[in-house]
Amino acid sequence: MRKELITQMGFKKFLDEFNNLLKIEKPYWVKEKEIAAQFGDRSENAEYISAKEQIRNIDKRLRFLDKIIKNTEAIKTEQLSHEKVNFGSQVTILNLDTNEEKMYIIVGTYETNPSENMISNKSPLGKALLNKSKNEEFEFIINNETFVYEILDIKKYNFKVD
Repeated sequence: MRKELITQMGFKKFLDEFNNLLKIEKPYWVKEKEIAAQFGDRSENAEYISAKEQIRNIDKRLRFLDKIIKNTEAIKTEQLSHEKVNFGSQVTILNLDTNEEKMYIIVGTYETNPSENMISNKSPLGKALLNKSKNEEFEFIINNETFVYEILDIKKYNFKVD
């Protein structure tokens, strides 16, 4: 199976969350569950039931994060060329029909965040943008509607690592 690409920043974020859940959150809730268990009847013990549910949710998130960590390849986007649109590029495009400018950052599937204009390298628009050059025009078809864009700018996006 081919690994999904992920930025180094995205990988670090998932790894930090995994370690926090495993080393801090889960032990805390296990202790809370043990304390709550001492209050007798567990079937009516809200603290016990709540702690048990928290542990279950943490375990579920840990399995999800573990899958991401094991099935991704962290890419040093600053070492890639951004002469053409690449993984980790910040791309400004112009809709030639509406004259509307939009900016997107090309990231991995697990990192997409439309509210921050982060789109997947595997999304229809992400795929259409890859390997395009500055000033290049291209058509993008979605839902049987054709859009014509021009690439105004391509640069390396500086990911902020917390």
